[in-house]
Amino acid sequence: MRKRQRNTALQLATLTSALLASSALAQDTGLGTDLQFGNALDPSSGPAVYGCDPDGASWLNGERKRTPTGFLYACPIAWPEFKGQGPWQYRGTLTLGYLGVSGDANNMIWRRFSNWDDGAYLGADLRFEKPSDGSYFDLRASRLADDSQYVRAVFGRAGKYRVQAFARSQPNITSGNARSIWDGVGSNHLTLKDGLTPGASTPAQAAAVSAAQPERLLTVVREKQGVGINYLINTRWAVFANASHESREGARPFGGPFFFNFAFADNGGAYETPRPIDDSTVNFNGGARFVGNLWRMEFAYSGSFFRNAKRSFDYQVPFGLTPVVPGLTSPVLTDGSFSYEPDNDYHHLRTSFSRKVAWNGTASLTASLGTMRQNDQLVPSMACQGQFGIAGIPGTLFDCANWNTTQSLSRQRSDLSINTQMVDARVVLAPSDALTWRANVKYDRQDYDGTYRAYNPLTGQWGYPSENGSQGSVVPGEAGIWDRLSSPASLTRIRNLPLDRELNEISFGGDWRIDDRNTLGATYTFDRTERTHREVATTRDHSLKLNWSNRALDWLSLRANYTHLRRTGSEYDYDPYEVTMSRSLPGYVPPVTGDFAHTVDALRKYDVGGRTQDKIDLMATFTAPRDMTFYASVRGDWNDYDAVLGRQGYDTLGGSLQWEWQPNPATMASAWYGYDRSTLDFANVNDAVLLPDPSLGGATYPEANRWWMHDRQRNHYAGANLSRRIGRATLNADWNWTYSRGLTSYRYASPTALANPTAAPLLTGRFPAMVYRTHALTLGLTIPIARDFSLRLFDSYQRGNVFDWHYLGFEDGQVMDHRVYTDGGPENYSVNMVGVLLEIQL
Repeated sequence: MRKRQRNTALQLATLTSALLASSALAQDTGLGTDLQFGNALDPSSGPAVYGCDPDGASWLNGERKRTPTGFLYACPIAWPEFKGQGPWQYRGTLTLGYLGVSGDANNMIWRRFSNWDDGAYLGADLRFEKPSDGSYFDLRASRLADDSQYVRAVFGRAGKYRVQAFARSQPNITSGNARSIWDGVGSNHLTLKDGLTPGASTPAQAAAVSAAQPERLLTVVREKQGVGINYLINTRWAVFANASHESREGARPFGGPFFFNFAFADNGGAYETPRPIDDSTVNFNGGARFVGNLWRMEFAYSGSFFRNAKRSFDYQVPFGLTPVVPGLTSPVLTDGSFSYEPDNDYHHLRTSFSRKVAWNGTASLTASLGTMRQNDQLVPSMACQGQFGIAGIPGTLFDCANWNTTQSLSRQRSDLSINTQMVDARVVLAPSDALTWRANVKYDRQDYDGTYRAYNPLTGQWGYPSENGSQGSVVPGEAGIWDRLSSPASLTRIRNLPLDRELNEISFGGDWRIDDRNTLGATYTFDRTERTHREVATTRDHSLKLNWSNRALDWLSLRANYTHLRRTGSEYDYDPYEVTMSRSLPGYVPPVTGDFAHTVDALRKYDVGGRTQDKIDLMATFTAPRDMTFYASVRGDWNDYDAVLGRQGYDTLGGSLQWEWQPNPATMASAWYGYDRSTLDFANVNDAVLLPDPSLGGATYPEANRWWMHDRQRNHYAGANLSRRIGRATLNADWNWTYSRGLTSYRYASPTALANPTAAPLLTGRFPAMVYRTHALTLGLTIPIARDFSLRLFDSYQRGNVFDWHYLGFEDGQVMDHRVYTDGGPENYSVNMVGVLLEIQL
């Protein structure tokens, strides 16, 4: 599926040269080149295989230590002893092995981010140190397959500099049972397979071609390479820099509409295409830090540059189009196309200052400027040849030559940007050991810069062909094109929508340690957000957070958090998009019946509408003898959106229990159980006719067309693991279980609320339950066979049961009427993987 092989070594060398050419570049811990390395077989990136050091964290005794909340600190790693008599000492492990997979190995859920398969495994964990000057070199690597591997090298000198370089790849299996009716999967041109004629095939022919295709994997492989440098100039100044290159290649299931088929039988089609993926991103960040007795400062830059290899992809369609007006015909359309995400550049400058002040306090100020720019070359609105539209009605037939060229665009490049500014001032004071005060003021603004108008200078028309020209080939007047003479009443989108935003925030609070066992805290926050072209121009959020911690008993720690949020705002405008529509143009003539309502005025969008939220978190940690810990938590989140239509409520409630035990360095065990549930309530109304009245209960949106939906999700998850040293051997056992069940129920005022009223007698008021259940069990045994050799054996078994009613009927084929699906949907699976690994200590 890949189009080219990248030379990883060359890319790393290029990035390294670019960094070393500048003296003001290094690595930032928070903005590092990458934060975690590992894969499904080596999630800890090496250290976990060594076990715990029996001497503990101190030379004085091996007793395990606990955090202030009662949890055991992670045990120190039992690193191998260093070897070597020269200036450099070394230690490390090389791993060679083989993995064997049996069962439903191509299942997407099993393969998702690992792409497991039979084959060799290679691993390395090496460390070199030079005690005389503190120099060191680390190398870690793991390889499962070409698209699932990593290698990471770190070298430097303690207290002076640190350099990191890495390369890694990770797969994302987007479908394990795809059947494509197109040739060219992975390329930017999808052509129909033999047996299908573009724009003139029948559903039976498409179904036969789909069924004849062997199942295949669709995969997107993410590859990333990077370097980072951290250099200490002196005891006060340090510089850092990072650079990385990330690419994605492959294909994934994606939409490809060619007019909606459900409303007009035997017309148009809805297609799930195997969309090709081929893009890359280059990231840079760097800056300098100063740490003094009173002042601390940081100056930083970060940049990101995204590029797509192609600007669009196209696909042939098998089904034809027929106008809804009897006796009329439409020109044959055979191709659809999609534009990719545009190339974009991101630049961000940030500076921060902090200073110690009176009352053991700290005052800080952070300011940043950023810009996100898109200036990619634009693609034509469509790729058709000949004509599109409806023959026989004046003004509804169009020449493709006027729309399939970039000369039909109002400009050749997008030339759009978003500019950001942020200022954040904070102060924290501790006038006594028992009291802490804090306050914060923040200003954050986003400004959209640039206006794109969908105007065709070749024809003098506004808008663009909707659905690749297919919609205007079926329904008269819905081509998406406004013309002063031929279609002055056509309502369509003619420009982009700027969404400027300005946030002003203030918060203050404090913590009070009442005594040695109780601490109370409170924080109040007020946000005022102003937006352009949104349903609510100004929102105001009031939030109060309370917290309490208690250590009344030496063996028990209690923590509780409660948050109340109330959102209010200015008057709700159900249609703030006037500026983007053709009715804002001179010469626009409303239909005789008036412009139809954009949507019902009672509908509320939950991200800007009114909202009341209450959140609570309760946590208890029990410490028991022999290094045993119990943990329990309960959390809840209740949201009321005060909406007649739209999201009405979203509530979650969950809890967890956890047990950990480590009586000695040779034995570690843990078990846990978690449960959470969520409910979502939603309501809406179906339109009856296209009239100007937007009110609920009016002619456009009558009460009889209302419907309600209640979605309920329940999740259970549990697991246990054991690591036990038996003589010289070590036994590892892990078990994980997940069970999720989702149920969507609905009700409606009358059958007219349904998209298909005739189906009302068949409805039960709820969809079948969606179920996801997995069991995973892994047993492993590590056996020393010589002084520097050990054998690691393991067996991992996983079983999954999945039911998703969205895919009902797929067992009879993936072509249903004029709807073509590529992905076959989730399937039950049972997979077993065995591994034999030889570990060699150097």
